[in-house]
Amino acid sequence: MSASFYGTLAAADAYFADRANVGWTAANEGDRLAALVRGSQALDSLYEPKFSGRRTGGYDQALSWPRSEATTVNGEVIADDALPLAVTYAGYEAAALELAEPGSLTPVIVAARTVKREKVGPLETEYAVADTSGDMVAAARPVLTKLDGLLYPLLRPVLPGILVV
Repeated sequence: MSASFYGTLAAADAYFADRANVGWTAANEGDRLAALVRGSQALDSLYEPKFSGRRTGGYDQALSWPRSEATTVNGEVIADDALPLAVTYAGYEAAALELAEPGSLTPVIVAARTVKREKVGPLETEYAVADTSGDMVAAARPVLTKLDGLLYPLLRPVLPGILVV
């Protein structure tokens, strides 16, 4: 594993060859490597708060995995030096998204530039407007169902809240 991304370029190439992803195989090596770095960074920024445990190498560890005291959603212990295959595959899938559209997993939102209504001739479009900047960020991020599915066993279980009055 690289210190900059999950998995290896050769393993990512094989992963996408098995899935007939021609966009990946057609890209040059430099673009694929850069996409692996961006995809792993995006995966960590989106999912690390949902992973159990903590970085084995501490705060200065480049990536979220390996982790100490990590468990699966079913309570199975993950070894401190392990990189779950699901994380590697999710990194590859995030890289493919980043290769297709660089920056798509980490959008930059400027509230002052958000268009609410646009009229061109007889056509008019009004966009949904978020109440807060947090809502704008959430609305701009893609829903990553494939990554959610791959990583589900590694995410902290969502416990129902208790309301105390």
